Parts: sequence; C-alpha cells; structure tokens
Amino acid sequence: MQLRPRPEDIAKLKVPLGRLLTGEPEEAVAKLLRLIEREKPSKVVTVGDVVSRETWKSGLRVGLRVIDQRSMRRQIPKAILPAKTTYHVRNPAGVVTMEAWKAIQDAMKEEEVVIIVEGEEDLLTLPAIVESPDDAFVVYGQPSEGLVVVTATAAKKGEILEMMNAMQVRR
Repeated sequence: MQLRPRPEDIAKLKVPLGRLLTGEPEEAVAKLLRLIEREKPSKVVTVGDVVSRETWKSGLRVGLRVIDQRSMRRQIPKAILPAKTTYHVRNPAGVVTMEAWKAIQDAMKEEEVVIIVEGEEDLLTLPAIVESPDDAFVVYGQPSEGLVVVTATAAKKGEILEMMNAMQVRR
C-alpha cells in the first residue's frame, strides 16, 4: 500500500516544515551542531544523502539516516555510512510505502540505523517526524538553500498526520 500526497499538499511540502539553516552543506551543518548543543534534542534523524553524509563527516551522532544514494534526483557515489543496523526498502518517487514507514517505525527503537531506499526518500521525512520521539530533530535538505530542522513536537506530529491521513491510498 502507498500514500500519495494531494496536489495542494505537494505545494505545502516545498516550503520548509521547520527551521531553515541556510548555507552550503558544511556551513549549515555547523549551524545544526550549535543548535543541537543549545537545544539537546532527544534524537537526531537525517533524511537525504547530503545531510546524512555531512553530519557523519562532522562526527554528529545520528540515530537514523535515510538515504537513496541520489542527490537532486541524480545518482551519486554510494555512501559508506557505518551503522549497527541497515534496512533496505522500496519507496517509489512521490509516495510513502507502508514498507518504508514500518522500517522507520522499527528503526526508531534502535540507534545508529541506516535505511537505504530503492526509489526516493524525500517523502519519508513525514513518517520520520511522526515516528520520532518527542523533541527529536528530523533534518533534511532544502535544495540550493540549506538544511531544515523539524522539531518533533505533538503539534508538528499532529499537523503531519493530518496531511498523511488526507493522502490518496494506492494498493
């Protein structure tokens, strides 16, 4: 089963869902590190290859990284991201599969997990927010702008669940 966003939600998803940390990847990650030091999130989750690699290079401990080995829809060299557990899931572009959502749910119970997506990971930011522990940071890239940091509060999770509940179901 797959969930596909409604056209009006696709437009909403182009706008950052949280705080935008501007700059080139290294600069934005430096801002992220300062924010983490200040706010001490319960967990850090990254969705996207560039943010996952850059946070790893910076030494940041991330509970879950979700990657598809693509950037801006182009194939990139495979990342070697050390992990205690690795999941492999299928998630076609433009949808959220129940397989991928379940992997995120399971991965949240562990530490140092990588989910490698065959397809596209972009929309997996949504179940990552919903499944994250309260006050976790879910971090993803905003193309040509920087990083977006979403704090997984009850209100934000409710907003995302409302959007997901309105998505079209495909079998």
